[in-house]
Amino acid sequence: MGMLRAGVDLLRQVPIFGSLSADELQRVVDAPANGVVTFRAGDMIVAENDIADCMYIVLDGAVDVRITAVGGREITIATLKAGEFFGEQALLPGSTGRRNATVRALSDCRLFRIAKRDVALGIAKTEDLALSGIPEEASDEDRVRMLLRSVRLFRSLSSRDLERVGEWTESVSFDDGDIILREAEEGDFMYIVLDGAVEVFILDDDGKIIVLGRLTAGHYFGEQALLPGGTGKRNANVRADGRTTLVRVAARYFQLIVNHDNKLMLALKAVGDAQRRRIVDLIGRGNPW
Repeated sequence: MGMLRAGVDLLRQVPIFGSLSADELQRVVDAPANGVVTFRAGDMIVAENDIADCMYIVLDGAVDVRITAVGGREITIATLKAGEFFGEQALLPGSTGRRNATVRALSDCRLFRIAKRDVALGIAKTEDLALSGIPEEASDEDRVRMLLRSVRLFRSLSSRDLERVGEWTESVSFDDGDIILREAEEGDFMYIVLDGAVEVFILDDDGKIIVLGRLTAGHYFGEQALLPGGTGKRNANVRADGRTTLVRVAARYFQLIVNHDNKLMLALKAVGDAQRRRIVDLIGRGNPW
């Protein structure tokens, strides 16, 4: 019973499950597809590029997160301990569905495994809250503040940062089909979807559109071109899918956030590497749609 109680408490700390009720959290803990799994030191837990079917929360022990760098060399981007989690990125809407890093057990460890279906439940509830949980009468700044609280990227923001949200964000609107970002252009902002949706796409050598994903309320894009040490250029096009309102954050402020969170920066770079590999693969195989 103590283990189940601990599982519920751990789930509450994971942003994806933060919108679930106590009963819903308990159902996730009790679901037959979920449960505690053990690994010995050195065991591989997930492999980069594998198709994802679950995420994990570390109960005890530690795991090593690595990505494949240029030349095939693996580099460690994070060490995760009790209470931390991994594997959710490949399950998010608009993702490739494949792991963007390899994770191995650094020591004997126990993890709580959560199946894709239950992760999707948490994501859907969080999105519903983002769409319906903001009162219509709320001010623009309050709506942006509530949105940012629901986005994992901004979880390290202080109360002071959130209070001053009007100083470093701006809401911008686009009509259906408007181009928001163009591939190869210099990046100056990142964006979070407040209302509506956007479509991320590239063009193959014949000029045909290859859709990479559709992002809705609470999802963000455009951050890759702003990462320190990157090219500074967009790696895809983004257009509005219907009337869309976005919150944009200037490069300078975004870089302040990631420069104070090395683990976040390395994770975002790993996501970017996976996105670039997918783009190269799609163009090489031709339009799969």
